[in-house]
Amino acid sequence: MKLELEAEEARELLVLIVDRLIDEAGLSDADRASLRRWRSEGMRAGSDGMKELTARINADIDRALKSKEKSAIMKPDWR
Repeated sequence: MKLELEAEEARELLVLIVDRLIDEAGLSDADRASLRRWRSEGMRAGSDGMKELTARINADIDRALKSKEKSAIMKPDWR
């Protein structure tokens, strides 16, 4: 199986994670503002940071899927 996120999908994932972190981590106002600023300025769609993040997410997904595929093959039938 092959699963690959596009840059826009990776950006939406980043936005969801950062928003949850801002809401639930108990950060100070300054820290929350810094995260929002980083997300909106540094991680814009098409930026080098987003391209790198998308590549890393896709590599991690691929690695996880290959690992699951291997472990399914190695499981004994009697379980």
